[in-house]
Amino acid sequence: MINHFKNYCVVLLLLFPLGVIFSQSTASERLAQINAFEEIDEHVRDCPKEIKSDPDQLVEYLDEVVETDLEKARALYVWLADNISYNAKALNKNKYGDNSAEGVLKSKKAVCAGYANLFELLGKKMGLDILTVGGYSKNSPVEQNWYFVDEEPGHAWNVIKINGAWKVFDATWGAGDGDVDKRGKFFFIKKYKEQWFNFSPYEAIFTHFPEDTSFMFINPKITLEEYEKFPYVSSIAFTSGLLNAKESYLQSVHKPAIKYPVIYDMNLIDFEVLQAPKTWRMKRRKRHIFKFNVSNVLDIYLYENDDLKDTFKNENEGHNFTLEYMNKEKAKVDIVIKTLEGELYTLMEYENY
Repeated sequence: MINHFKNYCVVLLLLFPLGVIFSQSTASERLAQINAFEEIDEHVRDCPKEIKSDPDQLVEYLDEVVETDLEKARALYVWLADNISYNAKALNKNKYGDNSAEGVLKSKKAVCAGYANLFELLGKKMGLDILTVGGYSKNSPVEQNWYFVDEEPGHAWNVIKINGAWKVFDATWGAGDGDVDKRGKFFFIKKYKEQWFNFSPYEAIFTHFPEDTSFMFINPKITLEEYEKFPYVSSIAFTSGLLNAKESYLQSVHKPAIKYPVIYDMNLIDFEVLQAPKTWRMKRRKRHIFKFNVSNVLDIYLYENDDLKDTFKNENEGHNFTLEYMNKEKAKVDIVIKTLEGELYTLMEYENY
């Protein structure tokens, strides 16, 4: 059975100006950066329980292993993602709880406003140029229609100036996944997410739209009405190297109806797309090449209309996967991974037309 993985989160708000463009990192650069943070991450996760409610002692402890602004942001992002849980119980009662920085630090529970408020408080204590931003978000690859106009903003995140450029950080989404049970009740699954740390404004605009457009940090800016029609693109499409964020943004501005491949978050940290079609629709009778570099995967398959069509060639000790594909018929195309545990998950979706 193939699991069609769905990533969904519900969140809240808040709000604030200025910007410089920062280029998109390659998949290999991001992986190298993650490895470089190993000592910091370990120190953060060893934080003594007795100081976790004291902002000054907490900052003093985190300061022991950080020097640069990016390292400070990293320590705070990991600490928030690991120690603050999304307040699903309060959300289901439409009460949200105390989302002041002090309240969240005490309860260790928050909706998105609380994560952002605490990130800002601790960040400023560590000397970061950090602000809280409120706005709208797209958080599901399966949602077809989005409506935001005349609605209140529903999400909050942070921007931090790193080496003179504003970068985006979403500790709420970094803390885990949300979903809805059979009774329609929201629940939260704690699961650390790497991709919402230190991403560029051009990557962020596909999922995060600031109510105050001075926080957009991109050119040209788009309106909320345009954002409604903008394609949803998972951050994995950028971190894997499948798409270039700025190029995709400019392309979407000129062709808002464009659709990109659906790509799901399988938490494959080193997943790198060396070659693959960059739009959702693949032409029939045309040769398409897929080349992936990834570990911790047994096999990768191509399915047509939910039937197994072909298996990727596996080389370089199980890290390089390649496939040449062509079909004369219209078909729904799924790229499916087989995990080390033997489970099948849809990684990418296309249409052969």
